[in-house]
Amino acid sequence: MGANRASAEAATDVFPEKYWAKYGRAIECLVKDRDALLAFYDFLAEHWDHLRSTTNLIESLFATGR
Repeated sequence: MGANRASAEAATDVFPEKYWAKYGRAIECLVKDRDALLAFYDFLAEHWDHLRSTTNLIESLFATGR
């Protein structure tokens, strides 16, 4: 939910340091796939709200029931 790519990159630098001891294997996956995770920021900012609301398939299925 970073305001821009730079803030998201900064968060992905801090996150592994903070949670490595508890979630080491998950952190390995996140670090390995960092570029794919940050690909969201390659899209125009005007589309971010829509992308955020449509990327969680399970939540999208239940959105009509809310």
